Amino acid sequence: MISFLYDLTAKIKNKGIKKWSLFYKINKLIINIVYPIVNYFNSKYGLDEESRIIISITTFPKRINSVWVTISTLLNQRKMQPRKVILWLAECQFPNYKLPRNLTKLIKRGLEIRYCEDLKPHKKYYYTMKEFPNDYIITVDDDMFYPENFVEMLMKGNDKYPNAIICNWAHKITFDQFGDFNKYALWKNTINELSITTVPIGCCGVLYPPNCIDKEVFNIDKMKKIALYTDDLWLKCMEIKKDIMAINVNEKGIIFFNNIRNQFSGLWKNNTVGQNRNDEVWQKLMKDYNEVNEKLKNKNYGDEKKTNG
Repeated sequence: MISFLYDLTAKIKNKGIKKWSLFYKINKLIINIVYPIVNYFNSKYGLDEESRIIISITTFPKRINSVWVTISTLLNQRKMQPRKVILWLAECQFPNYKLPRNLTKLIKRGLEIRYCEDLKPHKKYYYTMKEFPNDYIITVDDDMFYPENFVEMLMKGNDKYPNAIICNWAHKITFDQFGDFNKYALWKNTINELSITTVPIGCCGVLYPPNCIDKEVFNIDKMKKIALYTDDLWLKCMEIKKDIMAINVNEKGIIFFNNIRNQFSGLWKNNTVGQNRNDEVWQKLMKDYNEVNEKLKNKNYGDEKKTNG
């Protein structure tokens, strides 16, 4: 259902129909209304015990009543299913372990619910990567409707680029005329560019091959000090530190449908209003991890030489 409407919207956009965005909004509304009703009573087991894929997700109290919908989409994968779907919750936010029925019933479908320290959005990847370093880790956001071929899309990307981080939405780090980093707001969307300057954005899902992130990613003290609310930038820095490239393989150029119930909550509001937080965090990361800064500056210099002949 989701993949059908998603593909249909992409076709309309690619044909150059001007009002494709209206069609996108209509389909998103349909998904938001119909999908929860249809899937509330779904009891089909959604895991493959032989898979090496683990999907990791987190949420917080304001979204605890709606996250079940996103998790349902992850347990409804068709051709390629994960071995585990793990929901990480901050123990301090759910002290009595009282969770809504619509969420706990997904345990029978294969969901694991675990409790941990409140590392904000870093909960999404931190504990899963640490426990399962030899598996393929897919991180997702808690307010999206992931299509039924979501896992398959990412793994096909991995087949083509086995040593890269695969995503469905990405920005490209850009530089000004003096070779300095542009403001985050000026970082461009990018598709099919395998590069250390490609920044995976978590909303549409990110696939991390085994052991693809520098171990510094687990430095909690540093992460809390510099990038507690900006996991995408922290992870990007650690990818570059290990010389790992990333690529957006989603050629449709459309972001997945989101849950409209959650449009007024989320870290993106704090991170992107004026882009102040993202810019400040990136500057601190480049200062503390100068080797990453140098790699990016050298990459930009090399690209400029190619462009200028």
